[in-house]
Amino acid sequence: MDGATLVDAPSAASPAASTRPPSAGVRCPLCGDGIVESDGFCSACGRRALSSRPTPPLVPVGSPLAGGVVVASPGGDEYVVRAAGGATLRVVLGDPTAIEREADLLERIGGTGPFPGVSECGVDDVHGSYLAMAAPPPEARPLSEVGSGLTLATAIGVLRALVDAAQVIEKIGFAWEPQRDDVHVRPDGSIKISRVRIPRKLGHGERIDARAVVEAVGPTFVPTPALEGPSRAFRLLLPHVPIPGDAGNSISDVRREIAAVELDLAPPTDDGLRVAGVCDPGLRRPHNEDAFAFATGTTAGERWSVLVVCDGVSSSSHADRASTLAAKTACDTLAQSARAGDVSLEAGSTAVAQAIRAAHVAVCSQPVEVTGEGPPGTTIVVALISRQRLTVGWVGDSRAYWISGDEAEQITHDHSWAVEAIKRGEVTESEAATSPLSHALTRCLGPLEVADAGERVEAGARRRFAEVEPGIRVRDLPGPGWVVLCSDGFWNYFSTPADVATLVRIGAGAASSARVARRLVNHALARGGQDNVTALVYLHR
Repeated sequence: MDGATLVDAPSAASPAASTRPPSAGVRCPLCGDGIVESDGFCSACGRRALSSRPTPPLVPVGSPLAGGVVVASPGGDEYVVRAAGGATLRVVLGDPTAIEREADLLERIGGTGPFPGVSECGVDDVHGSYLAMAAPPPEARPLSEVGSGLTLATAIGVLRALVDAAQVIEKIGFAWEPQRDDVHVRPDGSIKISRVRIPRKLGHGERIDARAVVEAVGPTFVPTPALEGPSRAFRLLLPHVPIPGDAGNSISDVRREIAAVELDLAPPTDDGLRVAGVCDPGLRRPHNEDAFAFATGTTAGERWSVLVVCDGVSSSSHADRASTLAAKTACDTLAQSARAGDVSLEAGSTAVAQAIRAAHVAVCSQPVEVTGEGPPGTTIVVALISRQRLTVGWVGDSRAYWISGDEAEQITHDHSWAVEAIKRGEVTESEAATSPLSHALTRCLGPLEVADAGERVEAGARRRFAEVEPGIRVRDLPGPGWVVLCSDGFWNYFSTPADVATLVRIGAGAASSARVARRLVNHALARGGQDNVTALVYLHR
């Protein structure tokens, strides 16, 4: 996919990213939070990150093994063996207990479905315990090799098949997490499983963690083909912080989540609207504190559009309520001015500023219980498009960009410590980027901008708050292009106008606003999705 080079591949810390096990005392490669303890399990996520199996001796190609001859070695303890009768077997060596447990599970399954049948479990005089199984068919390729080349629909089908396989294993009383090299995909999208590594007995009443099954192989499909699909696919494929409404970890829960993603697989259709947005919670936040709103209409034969994006200040209380209220208030206020015809020329700048101030008053006037986090606050960026003119107003660090065939411009400049310190010559751009204050805001909406921060407000008294001064910019729109409004959850990964333009222009001739908005958010999620991510896009013709 053009432009995909802008997205980093999944971290080597993702599951199955390396065949070399970590040492005890290092950070867990599965969750990235805990430490691998001496028993091989992570102190945080509790999953096995260090194998206790001894490294088996290398068996050269052409050597006898398990009654046949080694013809290939896909992995350190696995061998492809040509049996005496001509059959192709996969033979694994290892700890006797682990070998016997894997053999016991596979024998109970009996070689049905995607699972391999067991040919023999024994002890080689030279190489120790082994398990010989039917090898995957030659047309089936390891998921680690072909995963990024699958369509997203096929990838989701692979996940569904793995969840079905996990249910078979659960019914026998075992838990299992697949590895990408153990899953093979046929050209028709069906799967074969070459082995079931280190199955664990389930405790009384314990159920298999189907989400862990999916996440064990999910990074294979990031960035491609995940970029093709809905943003919710990233929460299916990658480990993430649960948000309210997320499905649980059972097999039925994950199946419902897969079904929901499948319903959204179709690309957005061009419904004729010039405006579309995506507001996603990201992968590392438990709540979505972003919000957007838009309105379109025609007054006296002139088309107009209003776009608003808000990002609740995470260090404040009720940030989600603040952003939602500000977005709605600003959009309604500015749309009312547009319907009245009060947005021409200089009046447009005044109307935008008034809409932002109305949003500020609305947030300040909300009756909320202020916690130790401080009063509610939010950023805002507002765009008015009318009579081939773009008027943008903003407070904080939510941004607006104008992208055309030959132009790429950031309309706003952040109200942040970093931008203002650089402007004053106090720090360089590189110093500001690494500073703990890099994202500290110098302006926002809400009672964070109070006149007397320490002043106590008596019950029933009128709350005092400072006026807010938005930034305002106006420019003509001489030809077709795109207006992009976004929160910092997007521009943290793609901050320069050139980066944004590269993503917007992918297939621009046939792209609707909805396709562009989805693409922008998905690229941010593929880069890590550390924050809520919002993109609101207007197609100017």
